[in-house]
Amino acid sequence: MSLLTASFNQDHTHLAVGTALGWKIFSCDPFACRTSSSQSGVSCIQMLFSSALVALVGAGERPGDSQRKLRLWNTYTETAVGPELSFPTTVLSVQMNRQRLVVVLESALHIFDLMSMQHLHTLPTSRNPRGLAALCTDEEVYHCATLTADGKDGHVIMYDVRTMHTLNTVAAHRSTLHCLSLSSRGDMLATASEKGTVVRVHSFPQGSLLYTFRRGNLRSTIHSVSFSPTSPKAVEDNQRIGGVARGCALLCAASSTTVHVWQLDAQRGAPDIRESFSSPQNAAPWAGWLPAPAERDFAFVRLKVAPGTRCFAAICASNSQVDTERKGHYSLFIVSDRGSWLSYKLDPLRGGECKLLDERRLLSPGER
Repeated sequence: MSLLTASFNQDHTHLAVGTALGWKIFSCDPFACRTSSSQSGVSCIQMLFSSALVALVGAGERPGDSQRKLRLWNTYTETAVGPELSFPTTVLSVQMNRQRLVVVLESALHIFDLMSMQHLHTLPTSRNPRGLAALCTDEEVYHCATLTADGKDGHVIMYDVRTMHTLNTVAAHRSTLHCLSLSSRGDMLATASEKGTVVRVHSFPQGSLLYTFRRGNLRSTIHSVSFSPTSPKAVEDNQRIGGVARGCALLCAASSTTVHVWQLDAQRGAPDIRESFSSPQNAAPWAGWLPAPAERDFAFVRLKVAPGTRCFAAICASNSQVDTERKGHYSLFIVSDRGSWLSYKLDPLRGGECKLLDERRLLSPGER
């Protein structure tokens, strides 16, 4: 059995997966199953950071298990939170932060206040069968991105879900969008088109092009793009360059079976990052990365997966205090729709090919 959905939480410390039989939540570092349910199938699942609150959408496999209904669930008390929400069409994806709940349908976003569950606004979009939308995880920033309503290929609307006003529109690509992601501070937007040869990063909400990273010369399906969580230390110290938070990395997982990692601030006039890395009390987690050409990846993973496998990737600083393989490095997590879980070590000084540390199966033999 394949996974119907898989999503990392906002700080990449947990993974939630859904199947036709139920759902599970895992901690990433250390890897462990934290909670699970087999009451109903799930086609969409989204955690709220590391809290007990999770948003669930049915898989449509059982009576009453509708893909048009969303419920909030408390995994600690095993009870529903608030009323069940019904929509006119299938719910394709769900985004949450501590202030807003965004429900993505094929032709609209429905925006709710998370605390009161009051419906605030419906934002029309062009046809969006992949449910593309991104919501900033910072509770003080209300940035959201999705497809524009005018039907123009490759165009993204930058939206404020507090004031319900459009901030900007960006012509990110010439062809149809396939992936998009917002940085945790909401100041960068990453996009990839169905062509899959480049990943572009624009400033948010200014819309200026900051980076163009080449994944490869041949067409490939990009399944996910993801920013690393921004260092709280970097934010507190106002370590910002050109309006973009320092200490950030971007990941891309594609059907080419390679996961690419790019660093975003090495070419922006940063102080000597090797010096800052030698002083951990002053450095952001990513500040020790050596400069690299803007078009080239800093680190990568070559996956050995079956053709057609979809993979999703995330990265964060290692939490391990005892494992010498992880301490002082960064963990890159990859999950496939076939139910595989992979954990890699990324060296923040040398980059290059990441080292496989752990491999697990997310589904038990009876669930496959």
